[in-house]
Amino acid sequence: MDGPRLKFESVYEHTQAAALKYITSKCLSICDIDDIYQDTFLNVYRAICNTDKEIENEEAFVISIAKKSLSRYYGLLAKLKAQVSTGLARLPEGPMNEEIKDEVDVEMLVLDRALCDEIFETVSTMPIDIQRIVYMYYVLDMPLKMIALTLGMKEESVKNRLYRTLERIRRSYKRREAL
Repeated sequence: MDGPRLKFESVYEHTQAAALKYITSKCLSICDIDDIYQDTFLNVYRAICNTDKEIENEEAFVISIAKKSLSRYYGLLAKLKAQVSTGLARLPEGPMNEEIKDEVDVEMLVLDRALCDEIFETVSTMPIDIQRIVYMYYVLDMPLKMIALTLGMKEESVKNRLYRTLERIRRSYKRREAL
């Protein structure tokens, strides 16, 4: 059983970034990315365990499984539901049992969390291409050029959409800066 596990770990290490970029570029909602990513690599592990054949192109192998995971995840009903939905699911709250250091201003932490929630809600009402760009830039830490390649867009378009979105958020929360 050690053989498939080691093989999987090697495949995962070499393909995780490419798989995440692919899945992010194809998801209908950024909230689905983690589920599809986990499902993809669960199926990669199962496939490795069920075959003795050598994988010729690891990235192509994982991407083909990611395509199947996306297809299963977004059945016809799920696609319709995602198109009709106007928002994203809430992000799960962080662990509440963490120790808070004395020098940390709890009020500021609460205000920061509230502001993050409001910004998340604002972004979630924007078109999916904007959500993807924001997610790839801030969560995946991808450069604009890579985002453009992944989404099949011009780099200038990605940059304009990101900066217009940031300006819209700044205008929406300008009153917060006065506090």
